[in-house]
Amino acid sequence: MFQLVSTIIAVILVAVDQIVKNWAAETLVKGDIAIIENVLYLKYAENTGVAFSMFSDNRWILVIVTSVMLAAVLAFFLSGKVSGKLEVFSLSLLLSGGVGNLIDRISLGYVVDYIDVRIINFAIFNIADICICVGAFLLCVAVYFSDKKEKEEKQAKANEFDEIDKDLEKIFGGENNE
Repeated sequence: MFQLVSTIIAVILVAVDQIVKNWAAETLVKGDIAIIENVLYLKYAENTGVAFSMFSDNRWILVIVTSVMLAAVLAFFLSGKVSGKLEVFSLSLLLSGGVGNLIDRISLGYVVDYIDVRIINFAIFNIADICICVGAFLLCVAVYFSDKKEKEEKQAKANEFDEIDKDLEKIFGGENNE
């Protein structure tokens, strides 16, 4: 059930991302909008690369790499091997962000960006980018705590065997007891 809800959220996020990008392309080309003066602006930008415009002007390579990555995430998402809610939600965020930017890259040849944080020298980004970053962070958190839980469970089993060994020693005597 949670996977279904996460999938619906992912579809909604892709739709919102595309709606806002279309609005930005129509409105922000006329000029920037200050949300907080000298801090946060809405500014239209066309990004032919990935984060911080890396790999610019490599449209089809980026389409192929993104498609392969999305296929891998989707396969893992649908495999039934994803157990935790945090993992499911993080993968749905990764999918929604990747699909949102892939739609732009295929249809326009670039990704529309519009969130401009000017208080620091930072790349202009969009909702899809936020989904990708938050999804990746949450997936790291989920994997970290999953590994930690797995180690604790292994340690608990090892402790059980230690207790069994001690009980057997009590019953049958120690190694040097004759």
